[in-house]
Amino acid sequence: MTVATTSVQVDGARLHVETAGRGEAVTMLHGFLVDSRQWDHEFAALAHDHRVLRYDARGFGQSEIVPGRAYAHHEDLAAVLDACGVERTALLACSGGAATALDFALAHPGRVSALVFVGAGYWGRFADRTPAARAFLQALGTYDLPGMIDSSLRAFTDGPRRAASDVDADVRRRTEAMTALQFRREPNYWRFAAQDQRTPQPGALDRLGGIAAPALLMVGGEDQPEVKELSAQIAEGLRHAQLVVVQGAGHHANMEAPDAVLAEIRRWLKRHAARGAAVIDVGDAA
Repeated sequence: MTVATTSVQVDGARLHVETAGRGEAVTMLHGFLVDSRQWDHEFAALAHDHRVLRYDARGFGQSEIVPGRAYAHHEDLAAVLDACGVERTALLACSGGAATALDFALAHPGRVSALVFVGAGYWGRFADRTPAARAFLQALGTYDLPGMIDSSLRAFTDGPRRAASDVDADVRRRTEAMTALQFRREPNYWRFAAQDQRTPQPGALDRLGGIAAPALLMVGGEDQPEVKELSAQIAEGLRHAQLVVVQGAGHHANMEAPDAVLAEIRRWLKRHAARGAAVIDVGDAA
């Protein structure tokens, strides 16, 4: 697989972008505790029959963030697609990346062929019911680096019901490496999101009926309860959606259950449509 790496300048920030393959486009938006390496497996696999694109969002991975400069993630996405010559694409997104995808689908409906979400998130919707989730928010409030890294892993990688020893050690190490890089880099998204990020008003959750693209929502059976509820809410509000529970996986379900998640992605991309909001259990992927 030949991977082309480029930098896209967007409102003064340089965004790190990778592309590969040929065919219908699939653009990958990572979760906001990790970076574009979350999609290593899907990027390599889908490049055989799609044009795949992934990038580090502003303030993540190898992409810049400029303190004091206002921006919107869905506008960054539009700029990246324009720079790469992608007019229409499926969006494969996790957590905060799903928030970007929803905003983009409303702002540019003709450019989205399909949506596939893993552990969908949206701006302002934080998990806070479980001890680890509350510990993460507390550590974030004081910017306690060791506490942020530890509690984010316990809350979102392990989940409310599992110990660290119950999670694949390699997946946990990879997640920790991306999370630690994100929180330690200067500057980063989490330090400047509140004052610099612009989000659409009203938000996408109040306008889900305006999204026509067929959407597949996957959520790990070991994810936080708020993430499960939000995934169900989005599936219910969209015109054409399906909800899949990935048993034995936490927030970044594609990393823990790569084969099961990839099979669902391929099925959805091939089908490109669904009717109703059914719930499917894909079995124990642990």
